[in-house]
Amino acid sequence: MRSSFSCCRTSYGEEEEPAWGPKHRVFTHEEIESATSGFSASSLLGRGSHGSVFLASLDQGRLLAAAKLPSRSSISSDSPSAADAEIDLLSCLPRGPLLVNLVGATPASGPSPRIAVVDLMSQGSLHDLLHDQLRPAPPFPRRLRLALRSATALAHLHSLCVAHRDVKPANLLLDAKGRPRLADFGLALRLSSQDGHEAAVLPQPAGTMGYLDPAYVHPEDVSTSTDVYSFGVVLLEVLSGREAIDVEYSPPSLADWARRLLEEERYEEIWDPRAAPEGRREKEAARAMADVAGRCLAAAARERPSMAEVVAALRGAERRMDLRWRRLARWAMPGRTERKRSHPLSRNRRVSDVAAT
Repeated sequence: MRSSFSCCRTSYGEEEEPAWGPKHRVFTHEEIESATSGFSASSLLGRGSHGSVFLASLDQGRLLAAAKLPSRSSISSDSPSAADAEIDLLSCLPRGPLLVNLVGATPASGPSPRIAVVDLMSQGSLHDLLHDQLRPAPPFPRRLRLALRSATALAHLHSLCVAHRDVKPANLLLDAKGRPRLADFGLALRLSSQDGHEAAVLPQPAGTMGYLDPAYVHPEDVSTSTDVYSFGVVLLEVLSGREAIDVEYSPPSLADWARRLLEEERYEEIWDPRAAPEGRREKEAARAMADVAGRCLAAAARERPSMAEVVAALRGAERRMDLRWRRLARWAMPGRTERKRSHPLSRNRRVSDVAAT
């Protein structure tokens, strides 16, 4: 059954079939079952709303990846499953360091359900980093870099005319170097125009409570701005250490709780007490980051910034904090080569190439 997504488009607007060649592999169900030790509990990496994720040891252990086994409840004979949608979309997108890429999948003509095999993200998620009590709370400078990298990933996705529709810290996974990548494209929607509107097929609104754009009520309301609202909540979560919905607070919604504080410029009440910004420069950067979050939460979608503008604003916040001494300190460490490298935030690089160091 065909996905609701349109085919991939080149920069010239021509349709292409998904590229299943050297870039993506086709695995048998038996291969995946063997690679995950029969989908054993010892291989289980986590569970989500659409299924379970298992560690897959492929090619005699030379390739470690994540196998996504859909739950039975997520599979419908009447419409493509989230797994089918994710496989079809990721097979169209270029591989890169900002997304959790597709390695391969079981064939559509094979046993149901289809299983996607994606890059292994060994450090968990941004949600884990922020809320796991067994992990040390990241200091504010690292939180800003994580936010910048996450914004860059979402801006890159939007540049490909795709709306994610489920942006949240649990879907920002950390690679081996602790850098976030955007993941879980089961709800993502390929948009047909450069302005981020008018997809060929418009599904019902979807997302996660606490992050879902309140203006996204009807299918035709979908646009990249719905992701911008969700990212505003992510920024508040990074700043405050609060969950998007927390019944121990009044109001329980993080966005509602923070909105009044932002309007009254009571920034210090938003900071996570475990990692409050220190010194004038960090506080200025944190205020700028909070202001960006407030703009993302604008009630009217047309009043929200684009993700490219969010990236530029967070880049400015990083400059305010002046992290150059940290980079110079790293270069001064013994064993580092003296090869000259361009700054990853150089104005000569594209938004999709920007990555927080």
